[in-house]
Order: sequence, then structure tokens, then C-alpha cells
Amino acid sequence: MKLKKLLAVSVATATVAASLAACGGSADADTSAAADSAASTEAAADTTAAADDSAAADDSAAADAGSTGTATAGTHKVGYNYFGPGSYALQALADNQQFVFDAFGDETQSISADFQVDKIVQDIENLISSGCEGLVIWLPADNLYQTVIDICTEAKVPFVFADKVPSDPAIKEALMSNEYFAGAVGPANAEYGTLIAEYALEQGYTSCIISTGAQGDPTDTPRIEAFTETFEAGGGTVEQVVYTDSQDNIQPYTENALIAYPDVDFVYGTGSDFGIGACAAAENQGLDTKVLTSGLDSGALDLLSDGTHMEFVNGDFWVSGTFAAVLLQNYLDGNPIKDADGNPVWIDNIMPFQVSADQYADFQATFIDGDFYSADEIKAMDGITYDDFMNIVNSYSLEERVAAHQ
Repeated sequence: MKLKKLLAVSVATATVAASLAACGGSADADTSAAADSAASTEAAADTTAAADDSAAADDSAAADAGSTGTATAGTHKVGYNYFGPGSYALQALADNQQFVFDAFGDETQSISADFQVDKIVQDIENLISSGCEGLVIWLPADNLYQTVIDICTEAKVPFVFADKVPSDPAIKEALMSNEYFAGAVGPANAEYGTLIAEYALEQGYTSCIISTGAQGDPTDTPRIEAFTETFEAGGGTVEQVVYTDSQDNIQPYTENALIAYPDVDFVYGTGSDFGIGACAAAENQGLDTKVLTSGLDSGALDLLSDGTHMEFVNGDFWVSGTFAAVLLQNYLDGNPIKDADGNPVWIDNIMPFQVSADQYADFQATFIDGDFYSADEIKAMDGITYDDFMNIVNSYSLEERVAAHQ
């Protein structure tokens, strides 16, 4: 899918935040099932903090069962990890996965890493020990992929990677012959950065700060590299890259960079959390610095409509979670989706799409107020071929989803 699409929502109603909150989770999502998932994930996090990790995994399953209503007599027991509660982006990804498994009547279990990267390995072990038949894995550190792959392979538990895709070619090559690897789906991260840089140059901007996650993140790194290459080729200067490995540090770290470089034209937040933090940092310093970011976050859209700092947002509505869950479901149902050479699905190019001012109503109706894929559409994806699946992925866009809902 080679559509170049920008998100430049110049108007939004005062009900955006309410609509998003009502559609799922404590901060986001678009279905009532997703809202229940958010409640269960916070319960899982509390349980993890209160007991040993093995017990936490079991209690997390109980919390999920109580809130989603899908943890009884499901087709399969599936698990997924998430980084921590409170982030729109992370919760939307999890909710999209949950929606797929709810459509198939699966029992689900989720577990929080409480924003600790090193805890993810233990979380995967806990999900396996609690009896999960398959896993959707979110992993933001390249150096942990082999460990997690070895754990799943030794336990003979099928797995997919969602949103974060390993960047090491050797790992990818090994995964192609791993019988328990059901696929990987991630966004076109380099394209995100390129689109942001092109927009900035069109506005005549010449200097910026980048606010991002931990160094080496497989999503943020290609965004930074592509953005920097395009922006500098057009005459721009990146004054500083601010790396942050904690949600709590996003605003103060970005604020420190703005104190050092108060005259930059904008901050590029590689994810919506970083963009929102950059707006708060600029506001706190009394600067008129603009912010460009990636991720269709309710907070980002609110700030965009406010018009003070946030100026540009792009994203794909975290559909990687949806597609990855579909791959796992097919594998568990005896239909591993593979290409003509017998290789599992490997996608790292889901494109961000455009929502202009005149498209905003359609975007809200399809993605915020509704389910951008219906349960019937999801169930129809079971038992499909590789070509069928790739056609679905390559067709995904705002326009395609709006048309499907009409």
C-alpha cells in the first residue's frame, strides 16, 4: 500500500474526548468490549503488584474473565502483554487485539509490564505457565527478541509480534523456519518520519527537537532515521534527540531540551505520548513551539483542535494489533497463513492514513464511534489464504473502511 496520507485535522468538536473515552478503556478504544479490556488490564496490573508474578498471571486471567465476559468456554485461551495502563496508543493496540479474540469467543488473558521493559520476558513466561495456547507479543527492545522466541519455542506455544517487529535480519531469517511463529505485523515506521519531515519543510521549519522512547526502540528508531534524513536533506537541523524510557519523564526531559533550545520551530514526538508531553513542556515554558506527532490519540486530537501547539498528527489506528490477532487465530485454528514459499506473514509497512478536516466526521463515525472492522468481518478472516490476508492489509485505509461501513 503506497498511499501517502497525512493527518491534518484542523477542526474537531468539543466532544472528541468524550467520544473516545466512551468507546473503550480508561482512555481510549472504540468498542464496549475494549472498554472492558481496559478495566481488566488495570486489574491485572494491580494484581501483579500485589502478588508474585505467577499468581499475578492467574489473577489477571480472572480479572479479564470478570470484565470482558469472554473468559468462559472460549475456542482458545490466548494471551497478550501490554506495556502499562494509561497510554492511549498502548491501550488502543491491546483493545484491537481483544476485539478480534472476542469475535471468535476466545478466553483471553492480558498482563502488564508496568512500563518495565525487563519485566516483559517474565510476563511472557507467566502467560505460558497459566495455560495460554498462543500469544500476541509487544516487545520494544531488539535485544530481548531472541530470548522471548526461545521461551515460546521451548514451550511449543505459537506467537505473533504486533506493532513492534524485530529489525535484526538474522532473527527474521530464523523466524521464517520456526514452526511456532505465526507472523509479525508492524507499521511503515520510516514513512511516518518521512511524512512528518516533508510537512515540516513545507511549512518552512528549519530546526527541531525530537522526543522519543528508549534508545534502540524498533518503532521509533526508523521514524527518527527517516525523519532526520529527509529533514536535513531539505536544510533542516535536529538540535537534540530526547530519549525517554519512562512515561513520567517525557515532559520534564523535553522541557529541559526546550530550555536549551528555546528557538526551535517544533518538536517531533515519535509517538502521541511524546507529542502530548511536548505540548505540555512548551506550554509550561511559555513558548509557542509547534508539535508534530504520530498516533491518533484522543489527547493529540484535542490539542490539535486547540491549535496552540499541536499542528500535525499521523497514524494508522494501531491496526497491527487487529491483523496480528487474526494471524494467531488462524494458526490456532489449523490454518497458519504462509506465502507460496512457506514463509509466515512478515509485514512492516502498514501506512499512516490521511484525515483532512472534511473527512473528520467519517473518521469519527468509523474509528471512534464504531468498530472499524465489524465482528462479522473479523470472523470472515478465519481460514483465509496468504493472498486473501495480504489483500485485506493492503486495502486498509480510511477511505476503504468508511466505504465498508456505508
